[in-house]
Amino acid sequence: MTLMKSGKALASLSLLLTTTMVAPAFAADVKIAMNGIDDPTTNAEAAFVHGFADALKGTDFKAVVFPSDTLGSEKERFDATAQGLVEIDLATVSTGVGMSPLLKGILLPFMFKDSAEFDAVIEKSDLLDEMNKPLLENGVRLAGFNYIGVGIGIHNSQRDVTKMSDLKGLRLRALNAEQLEYEEALGANGTIVAWSEVANAIQVGIADGYLNPPNSSLRTGHTAFLTHFTPADISPSTRAVFVSNDWYETLPANEKAEIDKALDAGIAANREWLANWSTSVMARMEKAGVTISQLEPGERDKMVKATAPTWTSIMATDDLQKYLDALKLVRN
Repeated sequence: MTLMKSGKALASLSLLLTTTMVAPAFAADVKIAMNGIDDPTTNAEAAFVHGFADALKGTDFKAVVFPSDTLGSEKERFDATAQGLVEIDLATVSTGVGMSPLLKGILLPFMFKDSAEFDAVIEKSDLLDEMNKPLLENGVRLAGFNYIGVGIGIHNSQRDVTKMSDLKGLRLRALNAEQLEYEEALGANGTIVAWSEVANAIQVGIADGYLNPPNSSLRTGHTAFLTHFTPADISPSTRAVFVSNDWYETLPANEKAEIDKALDAGIAANREWLANWSTSVMARMEKAGVTISQLEPGERDKMVKATAPTWTSIMATDDLQKYLDALKLVRN
């Protein structure tokens, strides 16, 4: 695997594309864009990258990794993938919602019991095919999902959160309008902040915290000021593996099979990382100086009830029903 570190990365995506276009025909680089660092110890998406790259050994492909937003923002990387300029984009699920509104269901609060149930839903239902229909029409293939940690909980800089009422007065960073809606349903205030601006926003008091898996603060160093964490299993910490369909469809059958095998290997490596991480992450948080506060009995049920109405306001009724039907397949 070849790593393009931030300091040595190409100055711009346009320069990257120029370089790619003049490369020899035999150079079968597979560009992987991501927003995190290439550290498989703390970054689950990096575990995917290494699993993917290792599976390509002995083939004519070579994984070239562009970490830490070196190919632009989430939207810029997604657009480049749709245009066939980047082969694989490890992205936030919400980036694809504009093309495939069905993806919104993955982000709904308390829709899934845990990541195992989400994996079962994707495996046993046709949801992935349904999500892909409009994406494929626009040059993007959703190959599967990564996790960036255990279930999403509540990080904050102010106080222990052991009951829903403790959220009152806390201003939480929101990724988008949908997350803002359910944060407010929980009784918190919310403010939409780009991830690159989160650290500054919290340190100057624009936000008091965010909803994310625990390793989000560990791998970014946010534990220096986010000193309280509450496990809540709001939703699995899911991110998408988007593939350029224009590129994928140009491959002969044997090379498609090699890429498919590598994608499967990457996802398997991500799941192995999650299994190992889940047994130690809370100890790591405490070692970093974070207080872990468990929800009192019945408080998570209150959160589930409070956020349930957001499902129907965030999603179209027919799309929501597809998730409910898929859950029945798994739970029955």
